[in-house]
Amino acid sequence: MALGSVPPHLAGMASATTNMLRDLGFALGPVVVGAVALSGAGSAFATNLSGTVLPAAETAAAREIAAAGGPIAVNSLPQGVPGSAAHGLALDALGSGFSTAFLVCAAAAAVAAALTAIGMIGLHTGDPVGDGVPSPVSPGHSGRTVKPAAGAARP
Repeated sequence: MALGSVPPHLAGMASATTNMLRDLGFALGPVVVGAVALSGAGSAFATNLSGTVLPAAETAAAREIAAAGGPIAVNSLPQGVPGSAAHGLALDALGSGFSTAFLVCAAAAAVAAALTAIGMIGLHTGDPVGDGVPSPVSPGHSGRTVKPAAGAARP
């Protein structure tokens, strides 16, 4: 779409810009999603752990493990290990964190779509070749040329 919307002499620039933006998205996307998700999960887990009715020893162990490795570490504890009773809280916190991260992704996609739509307003200049000369096609004409049949006289 980007290459088809620019004059031919700017196609290289459009291609490079498209590739750069794609690579930037591949590099930053997972980092931003992970940071938002795990930050939200850590906050939610700490809040939920404070309001829980788990035994004091389980709560203290879960708090220590979460301080070292976050809710993912608590979620991956095997059954019966000190702190493993908070597994459900950690799982809920991670779900909440990733829900927030996906909402951030949806908002970013909506902003990108809006910027694209705004950027495309007025894009058609009537200069399909990009040489500064407007198209000779009139508004009511389809723009297609018809080849004369073989042997037909040319005007």
